[in-house]
Amino acid sequence: MDKQNKGKFSFPLLLDGATGTNLMRAGMPSGVCVEKWICDNPAPLMKLQRAYAEAGSMAVMAPSFGANRVKFAAYGLADKVSEINAKLVSISREAVGGGVLVAGDVAPTGIFAAPFGDASFEELVDIYREQINALRDAGADYIALETMMNLTDSRAALIAAKETGLPVTATLTVEDNGRTLSGGDIAASLTVLAAMGADCVGVNCSTGPEAVLAALQKTKESVALPLVAKPNAGLPSPDGTGSYSVDPDGLAAFVPEFIAAGAGVFGGCCGTTPAHICALSHALNKTEYVPRGSGALREEGCIIAADEYHIWRLDPGKLGDIPTVECSDELADDLMDLNDGDCAAIRIELGKDGAGYFTDSAYTAKKPLVLTSDFPVELRRALGVYQGRAIIERRASDGAESEKLAAEFGAALL
Repeated sequence: MDKQNKGKFSFPLLLDGATGTNLMRAGMPSGVCVEKWICDNPAPLMKLQRAYAEAGSMAVMAPSFGANRVKFAAYGLADKVSEINAKLVSISREAVGGGVLVAGDVAPTGIFAAPFGDASFEELVDIYREQINALRDAGADYIALETMMNLTDSRAALIAAKETGLPVTATLTVEDNGRTLSGGDIAASLTVLAAMGADCVGVNCSTGPEAVLAALQKTKESVALPLVAKPNAGLPSPDGTGSYSVDPDGLAAFVPEFIAAGAGVFGGCCGTTPAHICALSHALNKTEYVPRGSGALREEGCIIAADEYHIWRLDPGKLGDIPTVECSDELADDLMDLNDGDCAAIRIELGKDGAGYFTDSAYTAKKPLVLTSDFPVELRRALGVYQGRAIIERRASDGAESEKLAAEFGAALL
């Protein structure tokens, strides 16, 4: 990446490997605030990050994974977000110098938006904004959103990250069934994040390289961005030794398949070591890298919509009559009735206070949703909780506002 502009990555980009599992092997006790412990004991992290740089890492993650005010509140550190994030970036920069990128690492807050929790979408954005701004101010080269469990968290963090002007990578974690930990389809989720303006999207953590590969293979068909492949080293050994099932050569063997699936960013998550990164480096040097095309989505003359289970490709000229449903306490039942019909999409009319009904029913629809409203605040609230890529119907009275919301939330315009 151009360090002066901080606007472009160079591909293939090789990241680092695990931090937490290696620090535990180095003596970090359990039950502590990891970020504070590293600030007080920087030597093990610096040794690890230097080893990653020597192994070929072009970027390391500042260990700011849980450095947000929600996680810190459990340790009485909620007012130390800026201070600790700045220190973590500084330690990493000192460890690797100026020749290796330092990413500000951001993970889920631990609280959930409605209907699964009491937090509002805007509250999530604000929590992420505080941490991400601290990472930007500390000199992070880019923001890495990692191990996200659902689209709402990912979307909130990405909105905050884009405000900084820094490049952003966004990765979720998946189960073996190819779904996120909240049950969403990984390809649909990554399609939304690509449409929102992430520079790279992909998968980290999970159960190992097989699960990550399968997720990328699904995503390649709709997302034209370089994808991120950052798997665990398989699963931890049941013997309690801290070893993992995939050795360095086993991980490196996936490099050709990762590239074929669209990966441009490579690295390791839990259980990986500098030896794993060294093996990835050697494999990348021996494998031809084919750059991906430009543009975030592979729309090809159609509208790509998505719900939490499917990606839909719709010809905007052949949508026909779209049934309209008013947001009310009967919305969930109405959507269920329309799911098995012949309609290509369902229009949701968001009246005043309509987003509340939509929040409780958004997971019921299994057809592409066209959202429309005379109240931009309701449209914004609905877009924040929807687990997919919605279509916004542009109205003559608020065309500019519709375009702004579509860009911010990665929606399509009709």
